[in-house]
Amino acid sequence: MFKKRILTISLLLVPLFLGGCWDRTELNELSITSASAMDIDKKGNWIISFQVIVPSAIPAAAGAAGGPNDQVPVVVYSTEGPTMKAAVSKSYLEAPRKLYFGHNSMLVIGEEAAEKGFSQMIDLYLRNSDSRETVSVLIASGDARSILEQLLSIQPIPGIGVERILEKQQRYLSKIPHVRMYEIIKHQLSPSHSVLVPEIMISGGKEVTSIEQFNQTTVPSKLRLKRAAIVKESKLVGWMNETEALGVAFLKDKINRSSISFASDPDKSPVKDSNFEISHSKTKLSVRRSGDEYNVTVSIKSAGSLNETGGSQDLLDPAVIKKMEQSLEAEVEALCTKAWAAIVRSNADVAGISDEIYRRFPRQWRQMQEEHIEVLNKINLQVKTEVNMKKVGLSNKGFNQLQEKK
Repeated sequence: MFKKRILTISLLLVPLFLGGCWDRTELNELSITSASAMDIDKKGNWIISFQVIVPSAIPAAAGAAGGPNDQVPVVVYSTEGPTMKAAVSKSYLEAPRKLYFGHNSMLVIGEEAAEKGFSQMIDLYLRNSDSRETVSVLIASGDARSILEQLLSIQPIPGIGVERILEKQQRYLSKIPHVRMYEIIKHQLSPSHSVLVPEIMISGGKEVTSIEQFNQTTVPSKLRLKRAAIVKESKLVGWMNETEALGVAFLKDKINRSSISFASDPDKSPVKDSNFEISHSKTKLSVRRSGDEYNVTVSIKSAGSLNETGGSQDLLDPAVIKKMEQSLEAEVEALCTKAWAAIVRSNADVAGISDEIYRRFPRQWRQMQEEHIEVLNKINLQVKTEVNMKKVGLSNKGFNQLQEKK
């Protein structure tokens, strides 16, 4: 009996020593941030913008637009300060809820802020536990806040919608890189100190900032990916177009799927009348040192299928397929050559070839760094391509060929 009483008293006393939820934060006390943006004003102060989700408006935004009770699913507001954290702290002066960045999908950096440099932003992400290193990073060619204000027609939350665009483009097109914060940090600390970051822009006319503008078949403007920003040592130093960015993807072995237009019979006409879908691609780098120079061989092997052709060749003829493959190999080689020219021009090795030289020849690399020798000027690049056209689709003949027979 005595033992039972001791056990009962012990069980009653144990909860007194438990911490409980003394520092809890209820969900209705949080403002969930889906996207953020960073700009800089003429005085050098940071302008931080937040795209905050309005939960009660999401069902209306996902349904039919144009009704009297429609409400935008997000609200955007900005704060300003000499440092980023100071600007974020000022949100308590106007926001009824605490900002929560656990669901922050994207970070947009304004062009002026990117040109000044955002190493301080990286320090902020590394130093604070409430920041997500997996957030997607983009650079706007202008004001970053305007990107957050733009609504999407299909996805009610713009920040999540842009994240989906980046993922699908990387999976099916591979032209514009999808870069997250931890990848930027990794590349900025690598020997090349360079990385490509996607550009986001508002394409069209008047910005779409209200649901009523969706009550039509065509919206006046939309968000889209355009170029790739060249970032070196945490600063924007230039831009690459889609063609050059695709060439970098081949050099870096970052091709998932893509499509290339090419001339089906370049001996007769240089017009690109056919399209090839790449389903698999593999790139290997080989580095050899010759004196104080480095001979880099890039071997690219790609495979896929013919999507479209405007030629009249017999696709059952192996010689025709071989000629098409050679035309495709020339296209891939030209993409890589243009990309390398852009890399040398900007003096930023976004392809990571310098990293490979450092791994192979660390002592010589350190010597070049001590003597301030530009590594890119010491690299001789050679591109070797091999394309395998595994399929020609459901038809072994081009439609033009069938018409000519008639």
